[in-house]
Amino acid sequence: MKFDVVCVAFPAWEGDYVKSTIQLMSELAAHRRVLYVDYQYTIKDVVQAIFKNPFGIPVARILGLKKRLRSIVLENGATIYVLSTPPVIPINFIKKLSLFDKLLRFNSFWQAKTIQTTLHKLKSKEYMVINAFNPSYGIGLYESFKPHIQTYYCYDEIGASHWAKEHGPRLEAQFMKMAHYVIVSSEGLQNSKKLLNNNIYTIKNGVDFELFHKAFIPLSQKNPKKKIGYIGTIDQRIDYDILKRLALEFPDNEIIIVGRVLDDMSEVKIQTDPLKEIPNIKFEGAKSPSALMEYLKEFHIGIIPFIKNEQTAAIYPMKINEYLAAGLGVVATDFAPLTEFGKAIHVSENIENFIRAVRDLLENDSDDIQQARVEIAQQNSWKQRGLQLDALLEQFYKGYNKP
Repeated sequence: MKFDVVCVAFPAWEGDYVKSTIQLMSELAAHRRVLYVDYQYTIKDVVQAIFKNPFGIPVARILGLKKRLRSIVLENGATIYVLSTPPVIPINFIKKLSLFDKLLRFNSFWQAKTIQTTLHKLKSKEYMVINAFNPSYGIGLYESFKPHIQTYYCYDEIGASHWAKEHGPRLEAQFMKMAHYVIVSSEGLQNSKKLLNNNIYTIKNGVDFELFHKAFIPLSQKNPKKKIGYIGTIDQRIDYDILKRLALEFPDNEIIIVGRVLDDMSEVKIQTDPLKEIPNIKFEGAKSPSALMEYLKEFHIGIIPFIKNEQTAAIYPMKINEYLAAGLGVVATDFAPLTEFGKAIHVSENIENFIRAVRDLLENDSDDIQQARVEIAQQNSWKQRGLQLDALLEQFYKGYNKP
């Protein structure tokens, strides 16, 4: 059935790391017209970006000095529409509920006006709304989207997000009860959110298979000096004791860490500073997806050393399929349900098992085993996830009776 999709996004369109919302909307754009309502930048964000703009914030578009709406031709050949809305007043830090809610209504008024003007320009009358991890504007824009179907896409435990600690859980619980449907990215999230909305479905994270498979090199052709690698953000989710033990147990092997280090958080800095002094641990910083390939080509093993808590239980990490697409052996802690991968990855219940699994891969991994990993990743591509999402939205549209 023919309908457009309006995605009110939390993730910004600009950026050099993989975002599940952008991946899904990019794949969906191959099947439907998609309007991606970009991250709601604050006045503070815009002022700072005027003087220094490392993240490529589209300041001119946000201020209306350029057309707010742009059409972008994607690598898959599809076209997506990206809308930059006017800057909003920063309110996440406000603790007083009445003031927060009043300012949210004010911010939402200008957002709604810009979105509805754009939908009129696009002549979009029949559409569905996907709110991507942005419950405050899910609530703020809810009335302006009636009577259209509204779905909440949740890909993380919002209560664990630093930016949302004041209002996130309250607003998410409220919006999930308002939304017609909910889509989550993991089994853990489905278990934790299902009490708030019965119409809940799971679409797990995928992988840009064509990109990450470029990093595939048969083990027999790799440097005999084997490297243990991690790609991703270094934050409070990491079990730093595992990294220390790896460095101690495998002094002749480099442990390469590629990703942002959130050492502006004291609990992260106190852990990472000592690690930077260990000779065989290398921190490489954040890299673009294409630059990651050069690192993955050199890795022999990909690790996911997450601690086990409420936040990590909700994660379906993209890096598992990224490692597998590159043919890497994977060792992870048992932070979340990962049984679907079977014996393709090693899931460890404690540090000793983790070290044992790494040692086994270093000594016994082979070219033949690599191919089985690649086949699993191929089944979990973003293209497949996009088809799954399109079919699910079709199901929502057919099954929903508008008032």
